[in-house]
Amino acid sequence: MSNEHYLIVSYFVFALVSLALGVAAYRVLRRPFAAIAEAVAGLRGVMLRRTLALSLALAAVLGFLSVSYVDCNRGYDQIVKDRSLMDEINRQQLQHAGNWIVFAVLAWGFMVVVLLAIWRRKKQQEGSGDQARSGGIH
Repeated sequence: MSNEHYLIVSYFVFALVSLALGVAAYRVLRRPFAAIAEAVAGLRGVMLRRTLALSLALAAVLGFLSVSYVDCNRGYDQIVKDRSLMDEINRQQLQHAGNWIVFAVLAWGFMVVVLLAIWRRKKQQEGSGDQARSGGIH
């Protein structure tokens, strides 16, 4: 395989691998997140789960796309001649995809903490309202 073909094939292969990382992260997190989303958001939990899947896949792809061959300050001919440079850029693309996935998971984690705090406060208010109503009837 020529270096030019290698460049094209490796670009698309690593794009798919990056997307697969995002999907894998979603698959690991979907059940715990679904339980929290349904408890907190009820019917809107489905929308939250879909948004989680989309955001993790999008984070992986955007992380992959954040690395450019132009950043290495070489022309196309020089890039194609150096297969080790192409391998290094592919590793950087995977690293950036992983970083973006981690940032997306952290953002979702923060959102879950906020949602759980709101849900807990709502449950406490409902509990105190029930006690006040039942306290008058003996």
